[in-house]
Amino acid sequence: MKFEERAVVQSEGWTLAHSVACGDVRIAKGTLVTPVLINRLVTAGVQTTQVFSLEDGDLDENTAAQIAAETITGAGLTVELAGRGRANIIAHVNGLFLPGGGIDAVNSADDAFSAASLSAYTPVRSGQLAATIKLVPYGLPAQKLENLHNAAQRLKVKPFKEFSAVLIVTGKAPTKKTLASLTSRIEQVGGTLRVSDPISHSRATVCSALEQIKDSEHELILMLGASAISDKRDIFPAALANAGGELIKLGMPADPGNLLMLGKLDQKTVVGLPGCARSPALNGFDWVLERFAAREPLDAQILSAMGTGGLLKEPVGRKIPRATHAKQSRYSGTENMVAIVLAAGKSSRAKNSHKLLSLLSDKTVVRTTVDTLLTVKDLHVVAVTGHAANEIEACLSGQNVSFANNPDFEQGMGASLAAGIGTLSDTVTHALICLADMPFVMQATIEKLINTATNDTEAAIFVPTFHGKRGHPVLWHQKYFSQLRRLTGDTGGKKILSDNSEKIIEVPVDDPGILIDLDTPEMLAQFGIIPKDR
Repeated sequence: MKFEERAVVQSEGWTLAHSVACGDVRIAKGTLVTPVLINRLVTAGVQTTQVFSLEDGDLDENTAAQIAAETITGAGLTVELAGRGRANIIAHVNGLFLPGGGIDAVNSADDAFSAASLSAYTPVRSGQLAATIKLVPYGLPAQKLENLHNAAQRLKVKPFKEFSAVLIVTGKAPTKKTLASLTSRIEQVGGTLRVSDPISHSRATVCSALEQIKDSEHELILMLGASAISDKRDIFPAALANAGGELIKLGMPADPGNLLMLGKLDQKTVVGLPGCARSPALNGFDWVLERFAAREPLDAQILSAMGTGGLLKEPVGRKIPRATHAKQSRYSGTENMVAIVLAAGKSSRAKNSHKLLSLLSDKTVVRTTVDTLLTVKDLHVVAVTGHAANEIEACLSGQNVSFANNPDFEQGMGASLAAGIGTLSDTVTHALICLADMPFVMQATIEKLINTATNDTEAAIFVPTFHGKRGHPVLWHQKYFSQLRRLTGDTGGKKILSDNSEKIIEVPVDDPGILIDLDTPEMLAQFGIIPKDR
C-alpha cells in the first residue's frame, strides 16, 4: 500500500486517508479522489492532502480484517461483517470462551493487526462480543494472512450442556436468598437444581444421602454444610469416602472460595460448597460450575492452576481477612468494571428519615441497591460513605464491597463522586456511577449498559433511557476519571455530560426503575418503604 502526502491536483484515483475540511463541510476519509473532488478542494484552498492507494496483491482494510477473523473463528462463534477495518467475533451460544492460539497468531502476522479477546474460560452469552480484529492501516498484502491457517487452535465457545444437580444441606435450611442465588447460578449454565430436605451434620447421615443419590439421574451433587470443610477427615470428605466416592481435591486457590471440595461418586461430580457460595458475588464455585457445565476437565491439577491470575476479590493489603476495608483504600481488584454507589448524603429531603437505612421489604434501601449490583458478574462495588457511615457499612457487612469515605459529604454529590473515583486503580476501564437511593434499577439494565460499552469502543459515556427519558446509573469510560476526580460541591457530572454530549450513547431499557429515586417522605410511602428515623 502506498501512503503519501500529495498535491491535490496529482491525487486522482487515490483515496483520502483523513477527512478534509472543504468550505463548510468535511469530506470523509475513505473518499475516492475524482476530478470533481479535486476541483472542490482546490476551490476551497486545499493544496495538499494525505492519501493512500492499494497496490497489486493488497487487501483493503475490511477484507483483511474479515478474512483474518473468519480464519481463526471456530465453533460457537460468528464473525460480523467488517466495517472501518474492524471485524467483531460474536458468541452465538452460551458457554465458555476458549481463545486457543488465534489472537496471538493474528497479532504476530503483521504489526498492521490489533486483535484482542476475552480471557480463557470467560463465560459468555449468545450475542456477546468475544474478540475483535482491527486493521490499523487501510490495507496490507494478502500474503500476510497465509500463516493464519497454521494457528494451533481456533477461537471457540464450548457450549453449556443441560444437566441436573441436587443439593444436600446439613443443619439449618438455607435462606431464600441462598437458594435463589444457587438456583440462578445453576440455571445460568443450563442446569436444573433439586434441593433435598436438611439433614443432620454427621458422617452417617451424609453418607446415607450420597448412597441414595448414587443411582439417581443427577449428574452434579452439591453439598452445603452447617460448618466449613477444614480437613480431609471432616464430615463431607469422610462421608464421600464411606459412600464409595473419591476425594479429588480439598481447597481451591481462589478468594473467595478457598474451602471448596471436589470429588467423584461413580460418574457423578461432587462439590462441597464454600460458605461464599451462599452469596451471589463471584467466587471459586462459579469457575468450577462453569467448567462442569461446559464438560471441561476438572481435576486437582486444573484447580491448582487457578491461583495465578485468578480470583482475588478483596484488596491484597487487608490486615485481617474479612475485616472492614480501610476507609480510603485504593481499589486493587482485577475487574475492568467497577460500580461506585453514592451513599454519603444526609437525606435532607427525606426530612426526619434516613432513606438509605429505611426498609424495603426485609432489607435496607442501600442494601437492596448494592445486592442488585453484586448479581452482575465481574462487577466490583465501591460504596462511598459519609453521613451515618458506620451504620451504612454495618448493613453492608459480609458483602463483597469496598468502602471510600468522603469527609466532605456535606458539600454534596460532586465531592462523593470524586472520592469514589479516587479509589480506582489504573486497570479500571469503566465506572458505573449509582445512586444508593435507587433500589429498583434492574440487573438486566446494568448488564445492558456494560455490554453496550464492551461492544462500542468509540463512545465514552453510556446513559440508560426509559421511553426516551434519561436516568441512572451512568457508565463512564476512564478517559473522564480525571475530570470526575476534580469535582467538588454538589455539581455532580452534569457539566461533564453537557460538555461531551457527542460522546453520550443512550441505551434504551425496559426499566422504569432508572427514573425512581427516593428523595422525599412521599416517595418512601408510595413504595411501601418503612422509614428509618434519624
